[in-house]
Amino acid sequence: MYKHLIRMLPLAAVLALAACQGGAPAGNSAAVADSLLVDSLAQQVMDVHDEGMAKMMVIRRLKTRVTEVTDSIGASKKAAAPYMQAGTLLDSANNAMNTWMHAYDMKMEGKTTEEKKAYLQNEMKKISDVKDLMLKSIADAKQLLKEE
Repeated sequence: MYKHLIRMLPLAAVLALAACQGGAPAGNSAAVADSLLVDSLAQQVMDVHDEGMAKMMVIRRLKTRVTEVTDSIGASKKAAAPYMQAGTLLDSANNAMNTWMHAYDMKMEGKTTEEKKAYLQNEMKKISDVKDLMLKSIADAKQLLKEE
């Protein structure tokens, strides 16, 4: 078995070198770099999105707890107000993520490379703001509920 592997190794090396050198013309290196940058930006946006999505169950659980406390307080609107505010912020964070996901254009069809870069940079700002809102709503609700 090793004999066959040793015989195939030079052929594989020649094919690999030919593939590396016989590709796109030198003028396309900028286009390749731009394409890689777009892919990298898209991955960064999705990484931030994934971090936020990992918090969705926490937001839902905290919203349930905040609602339970608000309902148990009942008549005392003054005592219930901070819990209602926390619930509203949790809802806002949840809605912000859902709104961003529905509006995000993953395919970016018909956009030039420059338009894609600008779009992704803008989306990075948006999803980062959503993530920050999510983390703030979680922190505020946990503090209010005295959770860690």
